[in-house]
Amino acid sequence: MSSASIRKIRLDLSYDGTDFEGWQIQKEGRTVQGEIEKALKTLHKGKDITLVGSGRTDSGVHASFQVAHFESENSTVPSERFRQALNSILPRDIRIMKSREVDPSFHARYDAVMRVYRYYLIKPEDQKAHMCRYSTTSVLDLDLKKMNEMAMELTGSHDFTSFAAARDPNENKVRTIHSARFYREGPYTVFRVAGNAFLWRMVRTMVGTLLQQYENGGGPENIREILEKKDRTLAGPSARPYGLFLDKVIYGSEKALY
Repeated sequence: MSSASIRKIRLDLSYDGTDFEGWQIQKEGRTVQGEIEKALKTLHKGKDITLVGSGRTDSGVHASFQVAHFESENSTVPSERFRQALNSILPRDIRIMKSREVDPSFHARYDAVMRVYRYYLIKPEDQKAHMCRYSTTSVLDLDLKKMNEMAMELTGSHDFTSFAAARDPNENKVRTIHSARFYREGPYTVFRVAGNAFLWRMVRTMVGTLLQQYENGGGPENIREILEKKDRTLAGPSARPYGLFLDKVIYGSEKALY
């Protein structure tokens, strides 16, 4: 088959991460990438298809907006119809929101210039049963002004070694955070953070550290010290995965509209 007949297809998708061992295929356990690749194999008459995502999410973490791409020699399915075809095969906890053909040079991971995450906190008495998968309870009465003073210290380019999991494989742990803030959304307190990229469990450790410092009477100076020391033992515990969503992935000129 000539390369001219190969199309690159972009998928915009969402998933409920509760029953997945994360995005990336593993030796054991159910993964988002694995489920979609199985569906793609069905659509391509048994041929293995590799799906490339904009990034990896951990076990239990959700995505309200994730981006992935694959290459297809299937000429019978219009690019926009992959959405419907895949959704007819995929389990209910993965939904393809949009499919379209993109330029052969497009890369879901390397072309992304910004990723946005949201973490949802709620008081135990306000959490409804059907939302337990999508938020984490906290008994703290959070002062948003103080929380945002601490969160502001995370913005800019820093070595985030203190906020990375011990087994994070990246040698370079410098990342750029464009914004980090807490705000109210109905009964929820939401932490929203936007950056060029994130280390393994970095967002969850940010949340856990900010909550711990607030509870212990810490302030911005404590967050600065944790960053400067580059020591994971100084940061707080990683917050539970259930309240975390990959919310947006932004490419190229889209950043100007963000």
